[in-house]
Amino acid sequence: MILGATHYASKFMIVTGPVEKIRKEIWVLLFGAAAIKAANFMTIPFIAVFLIKNSQLNSLQVGMIVALSPLASLLGGFFGGQLSDIIGRKVMLFSSLFMLSLIFFGFYLAAGQTDIGMKLMLFSLLNACCGLFSSLFHPVSAALMGDLSPARLKGKIYQLRYFSINVGAALGPVIGGWLGANASRTNFLHTSYFYLCYALILTAIFIRKSRMEPATAVKRSSFKASCRVLAGDRRLQYLILSGLLFNLCYSQLESTISQVLVSQFADGVKYFSYMLTANGLTVIVFHAPVYAIGRRVGLNMSLLAGSVIFALGMMLMTLQTWSVFFLFAAIFLISIGEAFVFPVATELIERLAPDSLRGSYFGASTFRNLGLAIGPVVGGYVLTHYGPIPLFVFISMTAIASAIVALYGEQLAASTTIQQSI
Repeated sequence: MILGATHYASKFMIVTGPVEKIRKEIWVLLFGAAAIKAANFMTIPFIAVFLIKNSQLNSLQVGMIVALSPLASLLGGFFGGQLSDIIGRKVMLFSSLFMLSLIFFGFYLAAGQTDIGMKLMLFSLLNACCGLFSSLFHPVSAALMGDLSPARLKGKIYQLRYFSINVGAALGPVIGGWLGANASRTNFLHTSYFYLCYALILTAIFIRKSRMEPATAVKRSSFKASCRVLAGDRRLQYLILSGLLFNLCYSQLESTISQVLVSQFADGVKYFSYMLTANGLTVIVFHAPVYAIGRRVGLNMSLLAGSVIFALGMMLMTLQTWSVFFLFAAIFLISIGEAFVFPVATELIERLAPDSLRGSYFGASTFRNLGLAIGPVVGGYVLTHYGPIPLFVFISMTAIASAIVALYGEQLAASTTIQQSI
């Protein structure tokens, strides 16, 4: 069924380039990227809602539980990527999927607990484990796509991966609502079944094909050697810092902007819902032309252009009190900007990575997600003390700064290479 779906996707999703040359294993991984994001969005965003409605936990306790997942994912992504270079992608992929199935089944059981203390402890542990094992899957999956792809198709595949993730994010809440109330414990069970089925299908496909690793044997690096290389790669460090800054800006979409809309519009919640839908649809619809433009102008110019377009969208948000038109014009620009930046950032990481350390590089790149954790705090502080207009100006400047940091890292690395050659 999945292979049939991926064959259909190869004919429909992207109209630019030789999609027929993309291996079926990659289509399975792309399907998994979308399906896993959908499964997570079917449940994870509603954990706070479930706990508030079905327990006596206060907002602080719920917030602490929810925060454990992104914190655990930072460590999981880094160490998981390195482990995949040491013990192999196959072990990491399959074990993370089977563990996620068990974790969501654990959520289902924990949701039925009547003891508040036990429920708090179980949800805290399970949410941390969910962040940990989810972060093991994603960088390893991205690294494996790079292993299985010829150089000429890597950019297209990472663009497809970003597209797939956005499709999953858009479908997840809808599927959750169709299966049952979003605050229902049965959604945890449905998600557990999905992970189990996908793990079994993926295992069967890759074991049968016997192509889990690249056709050419790659020398594996030790954990210590991986850390030494990562610590010495200044281009990678600047890319991670650039991604952290851009994620700080991007996090405002689901944090401070919602607060601004609710405070300034009578139908603020409705407009926020429409805004998120418009964001997802824009990325999905315009992802192919954005990819085509990016191939023409190059990766660095794509990163700069995307950051500037994103910044213009944030600046336009300062006018949203005049008319709702400016709100949706702003979100259109923001969406186009992110469609340029995110896939390009992934491809830049891939180009830096030696074959033996591809998993380690993708794992290290998950530290960019620290911006998603600190963004709401920084944005909330600026909004509280200075108001919405200074907030949007600050975010616009930070978005442009993120591109400057990445380009500076590229220039610094290039000048260092020239000096060494002299």
